[in-house]
Amino acid sequence: YFIQSNLRPMADLFSDVCSFNSDHLIMSQANAALQDGQIESAFSYYLKIIKESKETEIVTLCHAKLAECYFRKEKWRDCIESAHSSIIFEDSKVFMALGCFHRGDPHMAMSIIEEISDMSALSPHVKDLMDTALPDIKNGVLNEKPSIPKHVDEKVKDLKVQGNYKFKGNDFKNAAKLYKNALEVLDVWFDSVKDSEYFREDSFMDQFHKLYGILISNLINCSMKMETLKESRLMCEQLIQIQPDWKKSHYWLAMCHLSNYEYDASKEAFQKCSLCANSENDKIEDKINFVSFCEDNHQKFESSSLSHWQDVYSAYSKNCSWLAGNFFALSISKIYTDTASHWHMTTSALIDNSGEITNFMAPKYEASEKDRNLINEMKRNQKRKFYIHVTQTKLDGSQKIGFTDTDQLSPISKDTLCLIEQDMNKKNIFNAFIQNYLKS
Repeated sequence: YFIQSNLRPMADLFSDVCSFNSDHLIMSQANAALQDGQIESAFSYYLKIIKESKETEIVTLCHAKLAECYFRKEKWRDCIESAHSSIIFEDSKVFMALGCFHRGDPHMAMSIIEEISDMSALSPHVKDLMDTALPDIKNGVLNEKPSIPKHVDEKVKDLKVQGNYKFKGNDFKNAAKLYKNALEVLDVWFDSVKDSEYFREDSFMDQFHKLYGILISNLINCSMKMETLKESRLMCEQLIQIQPDWKKSHYWLAMCHLSNYEYDASKEAFQKCSLCANSENDKIEDKINFVSFCEDNHQKFESSSLSHWQDVYSAYSKNCSWLAGNFFALSISKIYTDTASHWHMTTSALIDNSGEITNFMAPKYEASEKDRNLINEMKRNQKRKFYIHVTQTKLDGSQKIGFTDTDQLSPISKDTLCLIEQDMNKKNIFNAFIQNYLKS
């Protein structure tokens, strides 16, 4: 063209050569990004070539690479379409098969894999993906029962385990993030297959909703710990919608009502728990009693946290069962004065930081290994000594109790003892035991 002074065709040819070199340069950048896991960068490079390139072969190759990008992004429908546009490549057949499998059609996936004529033409990493998925595809063909794909299930459960670990360490914020990530993985996958008849079977939906419900339940637990009650309430309604017969759905709603001081609504929700399968009615009854306990102590409950009052109620319930008995009766002694005799009791006990009274009498000497352990716990401030006083205050012989030396106790322990003292004096529960002891 140059010798013939035909410049226009020469310029067009030069442009084509530059374009070819430019396409290959962008292609190499895209492949490097894909290899490094920079999916979005690779994706934009491939799209640029498809839109601008005049080379049919390189455009087709880009569609094959787009199929891999869509696969990694778990967009199965788009993965299948891109693979279909580049079906001349064996790698594309694999991605098309994997897309079909994740869309819920293991039979189509198997038939596409069987059409791959040259396994040696597969890229090593693509062959690894196929070999990993093949057992699940064959299992799907044999069983014809839909299930959450293994890689999705494992990813969700791994995030759930990480969330549980954070929760146990009281890192509720990061635990909630991990549970939300697990829910997002499920949402993205299910959104890609929800149109498939294969995944509409009741048995599969039950399996899916069970896993989804557990994650929402864990997320509500975090939200309740962080006292984000509005968010908790919305999630409770969502949980009841997908798992209406699960006791935890109604349990969390009851706890939300309780946190908002809606005592009647809370009791009603707990009653619905008892109608669900595998509910332990004695435990439900205890929860309803807890709601009444909070209602009776509304002013204190309103100025404190729900978790604090759960601990106080637990300690209160455990301690009251035996405080009214032998602990007091065996410690009474008679004091004589010039004018009258009085029944008086002063004794010591141990209470731990969670409010539970753990020993009838605090050890005076280190007489046994148990006593030595108790002394060491007291030195470490895990347990503290307090004193109980019972004195005769009325002519009818009725007794009042009181606790002293409680200033150094934990808030839970203080509130527990305060409620015990208040309740026992109000109900005169001790008097029957004391009077019976004196008669004997």
